[in-house]
Amino acid sequence: MDDAERIRKHHGGPHQDGSEPKGPAWKRIHRSGFFWVAAFFLFLAMGIFVLTDGFLLRPRPEAPAPAAR
Repeated sequence: MDDAERIRKHHGGPHQDGSEPKGPAWKRIHRSGFFWVAAFFLFLAMGIFVLTDGFLLRPRPEAPAPAAR
């Protein structure tokens, strides 16, 4: 048993059953629940930002006062 096999046996390799992942990670990520939760909160934050005018922290310009008669 060489060092790589010993480490895999002791720590558990990424693919103990001998199967390799199918396709690159960027194509498999959409199957993860974490991805969809993160995507939901990302779109929620973008929607809130757009609908609230970006949570403006600076005062908005005041409208000119009506002219006195």
